[in-house]
Amino acid sequence: MIDRNAAFSALVAALVLVAGSTAAQVPPEGHGGAPSPPPPRPEFAAVIPPYEAINADPFGTYPGDHLAEARHIAAIVLAQDKPQPQMITDVGSYSGEFLEAFLQRFPAAHGQWTEPVPTNENNARKRLSRFGDHVSYVIGCASRDISQGCVPKGTDVLLTSWLQIHQDRPGIARWYAEAFGLLPRGGWVVVLDHVGSGGDAWETRLSAAHAEANTQEITIRNEGPPIHHPGWTVPSLDEQLADMRAAGFEQPQVVWRRLDTVVMMARKP
Repeated sequence: MIDRNAAFSALVAALVLVAGSTAAQVPPEGHGGAPSPPPPRPEFAAVIPPYEAINADPFGTYPGDHLAEARHIAAIVLAQDKPQPQMITDVGSYSGEFLEAFLQRFPAAHGQWTEPVPTNENNARKRLSRFGDHVSYVIGCASRDISQGCVPKGTDVLLTSWLQIHQDRPGIARWYAEAFGLLPRGGWVVVLDHVGSGGDAWETRLSAAHAEANTQEITIRNEGPPIHHPGWTVPSLDEQLADMRAAGFEQPQVVWRRLDTVVMMARKP
């Protein structure tokens, strides 16, 4: 009869002996042995968090712009009115994070990633690869200028981000008018953007709130690029909504806001 307890004890003792002898054969660092090479650093762009832009914060330590919630909510809101969009075009798509949120919610739709340069196309293709042939990739419409013909026929949802850094005040009003003309009845425009306050007390308050929130590790450090054209100002929320109404859109609405970053949506009647 085999004593199982004794056999198990002998096996453990043997394993300990082998482990000890193996460890003895590997010289520790600093005692004549070569240090172990560090693990390979992963490619920064290989980390693709859902609905987040692949960019660094001011310290360059992590990807994302912390607007996944905003993008996801916009898609959920659209679904309440338009549960089966056919064609979703994202103009100024960057790495495809806005389009991703909508295709995730509407997997039967076709989406178009649109950028003026191919810099982020590979990143977008990685992000959107799971949607297969439901996505097309188009280079065009620099400065979000949709009059250049990048919006395909049949688009019933038009997305864009950071309009105010690519168009001046008259350009923004023109953009909404052109968007209205391109969309069919029942089509939607969805815009993620910054809004200003004309340099008044609210602008000071919101800027200071950003700074304080950062010290408390509230993740709002990286919410889109700042305006970078001399002489341009960030339109107020009232101005952007007024431009939507003037173009013909009905009841434009803010569906998400965090300090001076908003998602605005409007429907073509």
